[in-house]
Amino acid sequence: MIAQILEIFLFSFVLNLVLYLLYRYYISRKILQYMVVLEDLNSRINKITSKRRERVYRKLSKDIRKYNSGLYFYSMLQSFALLGLYILGLFFIFSMNFPVYLPFSIPVLTQTVSSKHVVLEGPILVYILSFLLFTPLSLRRPKANIN
Repeated sequence: MIAQILEIFLFSFVLNLVLYLLYRYYISRKILQYMVVLEDLNSRINKITSKRRERVYRKLSKDIRKYNSGLYFYSMLQSFALLGLYILGLFFIFSMNFPVYLPFSIPVLTQTVSSKHVVLEGPILVYILSFLLFTPLSLRRPKANIN
């Protein structure tokens, strides 16, 4: 049982690591490129006097919207990839069937069988908890540079 629980934790960790590597080598580069362009556009607008600022902002608003949409797209892509990997892993976990015991009884989650407290749908619950444990690894995002 312990080996199978550790197997689930390892599987969950590997799925989150795959998503982190996708983020690290593809998504973060795109996000950082868009952030640099948006910072350049913002600094360009801030350098202009207040009389011309509105006119220049109107000219640049299409570019600003385009790059903001790109940022939203890559953030959404990362979230959807996480969801897809989670569901893929869940299909794998559905095939596992072994008892998970707890030292105490929880009325809704456990069932007492021969004085042992068995978790109902134990492998699925372990997978959900392990995935929640490793999710901060895979949902990394660049910090905002606020001065």
